[in-house]
Amino acid sequence: MADQTKIPAAPRAEGAPAQAAEDHSLLARLVVAYWKPAAIAALVALLASGSLALYQKYQASRIAEVTEKIGKITVEKKGPDQLAALKALLAEAPSGARDGVLLEMARSAQDAGDMPAAALAWADLAKSSDGALHSLAELGQAAILIENGDTAAALKVLEKARSTASKPFLLAIDRQMAVSAEAAGDFKTALDSYERMKSESSMQNMSYIEAKIEAMRAKAQAGGQKSNS
Repeated sequence: MADQTKIPAAPRAEGAPAQAAEDHSLLARLVVAYWKPAAIAALVALLASGSLALYQKYQASRIAEVTEKIGKITVEKKGPDQLAALKALLAEAPSGARDGVLLEMARSAQDAGDMPAAALAWADLAKSSDGALHSLAELGQAAILIENGDTAAALKVLEKARSTASKPFLLAIDRQMAVSAEAAGDFKTALDSYERMKSESSMQNMSYIEAKIEAMRAKAQAGGQKSNS
């Protein structure tokens, strides 16, 4: 006879084990469906990161290699041979090392008296560089133009250079502008340049600057603008 005092067990839900098994099966299918793409994406990201690091390391080594070659060329070769070797090096140099090659090309061309090649190197460097190197390239361009007697073109380059140059370059640009403007007969621009130079308290030859200011002021007031023709 059954014990009437025993509390009957709660009825067992027949669908629960089946539902749990179904949920587990769904989770398993989701894991199987998505782990491969997720793993592949992670692997691709890892490889990309590694590739970038390897590429940056390679670029750094190439830049160091080019820098070493520049030094070797300048020591072992002179004149036109040096410039030819630098041109060949420029063709194979990575982007991060091209400015260094162009700077050395400009110097080498000027030393060899090849002003067209120097002008081209300075112009290319001005296009590709920024900051201090850009200002230096523009000063180089102006120096070549002055050497060739094209002072009006040199002034345009210097005026552009002054609009973007940092303070350490302003004095050098003003000095170049003063000389170029005076040679071109643009005495007002020369006067402005000399006056800016005077405002620099660190100037050593102040008496010379003051004399130039007086001379340029007199010529500008007299309307003595030389013809550039």
